[in-house]
Amino acid sequence: PIVFSRTDPDVLYAGSQHLWKSTNGGQSWERISPDLTRDDPKTMGPSGGPITKDQTGVETYATIFAVAPSHQDGNVIWVGSDDGLVHLTRDGGRNWQDITPKDMPDFGRVSLIDASPHDPATAYVSVKRYRQDDRTPYIWRTRDYGRTWSRIVNGIRDQDFVHAVREDPKRKGLLYAGTEHGVYVSFDDGEHWQSLGLELPDVSVQDLVVEEKDLVIGTHGRSFYILDDIAPLRQMTAEVARAGVHLYGPSDAVRSVDRGVAVYYYLAEPADEVTLEFLDASGNSIISFTGRRDTTEAKAAGEEEDEGPRRFGGGTPTPDTDAGLQRLVWDTRYPGATDFPGMILWAARTSGPRAVPGSYSVRLTADGTTRTQPFRILKDPRLTHVTQADLEAQFELATQIRDRTSEANEAVLLIRGIKSQVDERIEAAGDDGVTRAGDAF
Repeated sequence: PIVFSRTDPDVLYAGSQHLWKSTNGGQSWERISPDLTRDDPKTMGPSGGPITKDQTGVETYATIFAVAPSHQDGNVIWVGSDDGLVHLTRDGGRNWQDITPKDMPDFGRVSLIDASPHDPATAYVSVKRYRQDDRTPYIWRTRDYGRTWSRIVNGIRDQDFVHAVREDPKRKGLLYAGTEHGVYVSFDDGEHWQSLGLELPDVSVQDLVVEEKDLVIGTHGRSFYILDDIAPLRQMTAEVARAGVHLYGPSDAVRSVDRGVAVYYYLAEPADEVTLEFLDASGNSIISFTGRRDTTEAKAAGEEEDEGPRRFGGGTPTPDTDAGLQRLVWDTRYPGATDFPGMILWAARTSGPRAVPGSYSVRLTADGTTRTQPFRILKDPRLTHVTQADLEAQFELATQIRDRTSEANEAVLLIRGIKSQVDERIEAAGDDGVTRAGDAF
């Protein structure tokens, strides 16, 4: 492995049977450890034979396989080998201590060590022994720099051996594990695990990482997968799990970068009606979306509704009323201009102005039960030349354009209404004079 220090971007580490350190981009290296492997000769000789050697490398051990510098202390480094040893230094490599868990089977490959982003004394170690025909899942946790260890695999299926374990950087004790058959999550620091497979196929998850608010996994032969916005996982508690209705706090959205504000809510039972209303900092309503059970059932049956004007892009989001975890994305736009049936928009749209950066809230109402959560819309950090005042002026102009567009479209609707009334009068009268007068009008 080759890894950078968590506390000094100029420090780079590389592992062989020793740990090496570079402070000049790899131009020179300093050995900062003794041999941190078993150094067992029987695991390092050539295999196969006697004529043809089977020297692919997988038969050779005695190599550092995992390096995990501390997030808090640059002198703390955790190291694991492919022949089943775990070492720790707390003084930058001057002294090393063998802290291998006492109940770790011999020659287990330390596939990954995750130094806790919250506590320098805590680390998680994943080990696999499938090459010894042992597919048992192995994860260990220490909270005291390796003096004591706890094996934490309760809930992971037998024979589903572990490749990787990571702690969430935002919530202490929220763990993710990549196994030979998928992904698991623990909300209590590994005491209990449950599958996070969702619609993920049965696939070997070799590594995973939390990037901002997304969980990213790398698989063996089946590409990368991303679980977008893990805010519900970060907010999950026993109280939330027992709630009949729960609204999760939305993650902050970056204006013009994110698709919008993703809102997650949980319904223990199906609801007859669900409304999500978005409000500004003063509590004024911006826009609301309502879903009804009959509408949800009609959509499930494939019955389509008249969506009004034809345009590129998606339609109006509708809150789902089914039981379970539901999601709705508000595109951060205010209500759009008035439209009318038959409009064909090729190079324009009736969308409303986009909300400016600031504080907002969302209110969930499900069959009379109400929950509210705050969130923020953030300015695109790339727009260094654009001020908040600029964006507010843009919003005001866009609002005026929307209102004038509505006036024009409402005039079209008025004219259509008058024409419809004239046609009805002509048909009802059945008189040539009325017909001529109506046609002239």
